[in-house]
Amino acid sequence: MSRSLNKSILVRLQAEDAGAVYNDVSRILTELPANNDLLEIEVFGEDHPLEPGVNFLQDGVAVAIPKLRIVQAFFVARRILHEYLVGGSRSVNDQVTRATSTLLLMDPEHLTASNVRKRAVLSRLKDQRSDPSLMLQGEMQFVDSLLTSHLHRHTKSPTLWGHRRWLLQEFVAHGIPIDQRKDMTKIVMVAAERHPRNYYAWDHARWLFRDLARWDISPELVATVADDVKRWCFKHPSDTSGWSFLMSLIERIPGEELRQSTKEAILSEALEFTDSFRWTNESVWVFLRTSVAKNYNSQRDIESFTTINDKLTSLAEAETYSRKTLGTARNWFEKYRLEKPYLP
Repeated sequence: MSRSLNKSILVRLQAEDAGAVYNDVSRILTELPANNDLLEIEVFGEDHPLEPGVNFLQDGVAVAIPKLRIVQAFFVARRILHEYLVGGSRSVNDQVTRATSTLLLMDPEHLTASNVRKRAVLSRLKDQRSDPSLMLQGEMQFVDSLLTSHLHRHTKSPTLWGHRRWLLQEFVAHGIPIDQRKDMTKIVMVAAERHPRNYYAWDHARWLFRDLARWDISPELVATVADDVKRWCFKHPSDTSGWSFLMSLIERIPGEELRQSTKEAILSEALEFTDSFRWTNESVWVFLRTSVAKNYNSQRDIESFTTINDKLTSLAEAETYSRKTLGTARNWFEKYRLEKPYLP
């Protein structure tokens, strides 16, 4: 979401009650669904005006907020956070927390808002009356809603991904189990689909599987997640970040036998899909070349790779020749028609 404002929006900002708008927007972000479902937030532009007094549209977990309303709420939230910082208080009340949620909706790189939320989390964790699991899951629900919504800048925000990583470390510190497969399928892959070649999302995935012993991840789980990522890559064959992560994840599978069998199965299926759909983009072929080079013991895969490579190369050369021939013929016909104006 762009932070630039045109003159018409600036005029409306001065004419409308921003306080009521802030209450509505901040309430959406703090009163999250009770079943831990994530919000699906979209931003409306000026092409979708709402009636006066209506600050958002909501259908279940789907929420649409006009950009003007987000900007109005942002200015109120910024004032609240500024008063808190000037006051020098170390305790973070609910009003400040609500303000930080609105600030991060407008600007996912608002590092101060992110740090204040960390301070609030740590303060509540020290309270013996609070449930660490419920509190941390609530904060994770908010962050994941921003990371997976239709918000262009949020899906690749290093600040939000860093905040999520910090939350996972708090999960481990308090003995709360983590579902890495769910994190991959519901968060990382969704964010990567919202923003193609999402380096920050896949880097978060690498971090999840960097220390298998720390997270108590079994070899079978790594192989299962590799199969999930494979299916995602087949749906997004031009996404080089996804293929790159898939390659690194396969190499991290503990146990030579399981790693080799997983590698051969994925490579064989990737070759089949490449042949069927005539994938010629570099993202797929970097994966195939690297996989075959690392899997040199399989003569069958080497022969299959060579055959498909020769076939697609021949097809590409034929298509290039056809385009050149067709272009030359079309240019000749246009030139001849100009010389012979009676031609159709």
